[in-house]
Amino acid sequence: IYYMNSASSSTMIMTIVGGLASAVGFAIAGLIADKIGRKWTISSGLMITFIALFIMIFVHPTGNVVGANGEFSFPALLYVIWILKGFGMALVHNCSFPMVVELCSAKKIGRFTGYYYAASMAAQTVTPVLLGFIFMKTGAWGALPVYSTILIALSAIVFSLLVKNIKAKKVENTKGLEALGGDD
Repeated sequence: IYYMNSASSSTMIMTIVGGLASAVGFAIAGLIADKIGRKWTISSGLMITFIALFIMIFVHPTGNVVGANGEFSFPALLYVIWILKGFGMALVHNCSFPMVVELCSAKKIGRFTGYYYAASMAAQTVTPVLLGFIFMKTGAWGALPVYSTILIALSAIVFSLLVKNIKAKKVENTKGLEALGGDD
């Protein structure tokens, strides 16, 4: 959000608002997944995030100087965008790992968990370098929402085409000392 040239207090509040929306998303993602399934919960989260980031492409600095250092007033629409993005990504994060575990056999859980985290870490490593290169060459700070929107769209396409919809099996939870079990 650096390219908005807004006061840091506004961006701090936006981060808090997005975090609260994420907390709400994490709290209810399981309930949603119980009703419509994990695949559709993740798909919904990706779509909500896509819409938010797509709108963000068109949000520009206000041009109204309000700070002593030339900061602009903060575009209020970004609060709505961050709420949607935070909630949408919480739906994705909360359901994605359990879905990975459900899609593989017990013997392959370690391998699939490795794939899941390797892909996540690779994206977190490549993105700052790639965006830094884009910013350095073009000076286009507004490239971040475009980049994010494209990747969310690609994620949704790959996810919808390659991941099958499965229903989680009901598992009876054990309580107390029974959970320590003797079935080993």
